[in-house]
Amino acid sequence: MERTAGGITRSETYKATAALSLHTKYRPTSFAEVLGQEHVIRSLKKAVKGKRAHSYLFTGPSGCGKTTLARILANSFAGQDATVANIQEVPAADHTGVDAMRAVATRALSMAIGASPIKAIILDECHRLSGAAWDVLLKPIEEPPAHVYWFLCSTNPSKIPTTIKTRCLCYDLRAVAEPLILGLLEAVVEAEALEVSQEVLEAVVDAAQGSPRQALTGLEACLYCETAVDARTVLRSAGQSKEVIDLCRFLLRAQGRSWPEAVKLVKALGDVDAESTRINVINYLAAVLLNSKSERQAAGILALMEPFRETYLASDKLAPLLYSLGLALGLDHA
Repeated sequence: MERTAGGITRSETYKATAALSLHTKYRPTSFAEVLGQEHVIRSLKKAVKGKRAHSYLFTGPSGCGKTTLARILANSFAGQDATVANIQEVPAADHTGVDAMRAVATRALSMAIGASPIKAIILDECHRLSGAAWDVLLKPIEEPPAHVYWFLCSTNPSKIPTTIKTRCLCYDLRAVAEPLILGLLEAVVEAEALEVSQEVLEAVVDAAQGSPRQALTGLEACLYCETAVDARTVLRSAGQSKEVIDLCRFLLRAQGRSWPEAVKLVKALGDVDAESTRINVINYLAAVLLNSKSERQAAGILALMEPFRETYLASDKLAPLLYSLGLALGLDHA
């Protein structure tokens, strides 16, 4: 690992993979790198040392480190040698039913192949599970095999049954203080040799609402902004949605765009209607256009904006958005 400004660490793999988004590239990989959760980390270090608890519940605002801490903890239990065989991340929104949870619990029973036998199951946004699915998990969470660890993550703990909470070690994460987030962004800007003004950084921090992940996503969205006004415009136009920003970044990418990736990004938008997404995309591209440095760059952005000019009809659902993306990727000429 390489130590960079502000104590940020990056692996050689990260440095060689330019396509990684900043929030992925600078995701903490150790307790020391997690911002603003000292009250939780002190307890978790004792849990790792004792190795008694096997079920954990992390709650708190979006982007404050719940899933990250679950990964770090799982890696610690695996002797700092965890692989994809050891950690299974399950988006609860896609596995809400009884059969899905029963399958997850059954797969956990077999030990992982590799340096460590542990199986760590991370249930993200676990409050989305149905009541019947929770019932399936009562026994596995209360009495897991020695090699199994459960990590439940949620932004809405009020929807988690008390019977589950009493079977877990519970940790409530806090929104991260703005000075800590500003320090993170300043370190990333230095490490990446970016040209971003202090006023833009402060606007990004203000919009992040205590979320380091949202701050890094916002920083990436505002790389072309010269003033705080520009930055706030971009952040508003993107709806502060990581998924919309990811879609815009994809469109602006110079190379490596593919239709399967475009479809994956559209699916990640969830229930957001196509017209609001079109508006966000066109406004985002317009903000980038305002800060374009050459006629060639401006022409490229204008070409991207063209397929998104026309208003979408609600009755057409996702069809016009997919069509616009196809045009933007030049698939009509393929």
